[in-house]
Amino acid sequence: MKNVLFATTALIATAGIASAEVSLSGSAEMGIIGGDQGITNVAGNNNDENFADQFHTDIDVTFTLSGESDNGITFGATIDLDESQDSNGNFAATDGGPEAVFISGDFGTLTMGDTDGALDKAVAETDLIGDIADASTTYSVKSAAFMDGLLDGQVARYDYSIAGFGLSLSAETDDEGVDRTTWGFGATYSVAGYDFGAGYQGGEDQEGWMVSASTTFGAVDVVANYGEGITNVDGAVDAVAARYNIAMVYTMDALSLGANYGEIHTDGASTDKGFGLAANYDLGGGLVLQAGYGEQTVDLVGVSGDDPINMYSLGLSMSF
Repeated sequence: MKNVLFATTALIATAGIASAEVSLSGSAEMGIIGGDQGITNVAGNNNDENFADQFHTDIDVTFTLSGESDNGITFGATIDLDESQDSNGNFAATDGGPEAVFISGDFGTLTMGDTDGALDKAVAETDLIGDIADASTTYSVKSAAFMDGLLDGQVARYDYSIAGFGLSLSAETDDEGVDRTTWGFGATYSVAGYDFGAGYQGGEDQEGWMVSASTTFGAVDVVANYGEGITNVDGAVDAVAARYNIAMVYTMDALSLGANYGEIHTDGASTDKGFGLAANYDLGGGLVLQAGYGEQTVDLVGVSGDDPINMYSLGLSMSF
């Protein structure tokens, strides 16, 4: 995404010169979406079976603030204005909204706010290619972020990297002090064109782990991951939900074609299966023609006739 310089400010102090910069970036989408949801009155559209064919638009504006102290410590913050207000139209300062603040130096990087936990940071996802409204990924990508946001949504994460290795440690607390803090650990390693990641997060009655591997074969990018989410149940066997994903993207000049598949299997309860297909054609200058399709089937134990749900999209994506 291109960054357009919005403002630059120099701060001059008696002890030295420090600099700060504010940049503005954005994205927009326009097109049509639709699909078969198989449920009643989805999203308030008053239709029994279909997610009605409709126009789709979305605008996202991000401010990025950055600076450097006299002794070389870099610092900054980001805020997404598209999602920055609460239900009353007021900015939320402490609720872990779409903002993140960081400091970085030789000691590593500390980030706080609406940011990934250590597991999600370390594990490669399978949303390699997108489309407007995320039709190709909504039902098929079984995200590594399943352990994030279980408490107040405000995450603190420390990252450090050296010689191909990356390490992350994160924590998410409960505002009311009732549930235990969710702690996370993550590690990455890159060697000979292969990238590996592993992570763990655990807290109040829930824990999860995940591993991933990714590489490139010529014009094809490939990523796969596997993990388990575990819910601790008093007086009963823990409920385990295993998830795995795989995705590939082929790129030739301005054309990119992608496919992904994912499953979540919950012992004794259900199997959630989904796939997605997407095509992108880069028109240059930040304008991309995008098409996507996604489908999901949830097989419930003891229930027959599970109908698939699906969604399609066609339109333009814009980066500024």
